[in-house]
Amino acid sequence: MINIVDGRKTRDFSSNTKVLVDIYRSTTTISIALMNGVSYIIPARSISSAFSLKKKIKNSIISGERYGLKIPGFDYGNSPSEIIDKDLSGLVMILTSTNGIKVLFKILRYPGDIFISSYINFSATVKAIKNRDVDIIVSNRPDGTSDEDLLFAELLKKALSDDDYNINDYIEKTRHCSGSRRLKLMGFEADIENTLKVDIYDRAIVYKNNIIISL
Repeated sequence: MINIVDGRKTRDFSSNTKVLVDIYRSTTTISIALMNGVSYIIPARSISSAFSLKKKIKNSIISGERYGLKIPGFDYGNSPSEIIDKDLSGLVMILTSTNGIKVLFKILRYPGDIFISSYINFSATVKAIKNRDVDIIVSNRPDGTSDEDLLFAELLKKALSDDDYNINDYIEKTRHCSGSRRLKLMGFEADIENTLKVDIYDRAIVYKNNIIISL
């Protein structure tokens, strides 16, 4: 069974395999960071914990945002466009965000494998979790739903269920959805196209033993 679950509003989660989705932008940033050589990613609950972790961990960078904007003193924000062309080989990324990482900390308290997906590693995710019972956890936003997350979740559900789909239809819908309009207004238009790069990374991504890694 494949379910789509609201990560913000849901209080209790099942023991199914979970796929965290935060297309704009955490799960895309995670995918690109690992693709570009980051050894692993440590999710941070807060800004202060991110700074603290950086002091303790050699070769680490801190990335993240609050309400879409880069945090002062951080190396990067939560923007795929900032790192799409960066060589991050051997670095450890410490990441905090308003939505995706917040929801991650909610679901990690429950049994079940946790995968992280985006268009960047779409097919690798499908291959890794096919034939499982899966909850697709959409991060949404503090002020409501994220249509870009719901579109991706619907696409992923179709792929896992062997239903017919046209991925280009979902890309076009996402390109013109309200979440895209919001990013444009915030000055992050480049993140839209960099988010919609399908299957440029061929590895599934999991949260395991307190870090995020590629399989």
